Amino acid sequence: MGIIGLFVSLFSTSTLAAAEPGAPPAAQYNKHLTCAVYYRMVAGSFKRQGNGILAAPALDQMNLMITRTKALGAALGHTEADYLSDWSDTLGVMTDQMNRNYDNIRQLKTRYQNRCKALND
Repeated sequence: MGIIGLFVSLFSTSTLAAAEPGAPPAAQYNKHLTCAVYYRMVAGSFKRQGNGILAAPALDQMNLMITRTKALGAALGHTEADYLSDWSDTLGVMTDQMNRNYDNIRQLKTRYQNRCKALND
């Protein structure tokens, strides 16, 4: 195994360990994917309101959740196409929960803010 392979292996292992000890990988995958989409939508809402500076922390959290989701997905045998399909499905559900109106972002915050924050603690 080369240096890159070793790095990817160590990174994936530490990412999975940090994700949520004890929960089944499929449940972890779904939670992290949901939070990745949630943070993306929060960042988008800030940007639409002209508060791009407030979007940065949400985008950082989104990137962390994406990294974890992809590592969990790889452990489950998911492909990039699987991930993109799951992202699209989750985005559709959340968009419907806001009645397709980004001004209703509070609907998502009420539902997901504490759950997603707990994944980062």
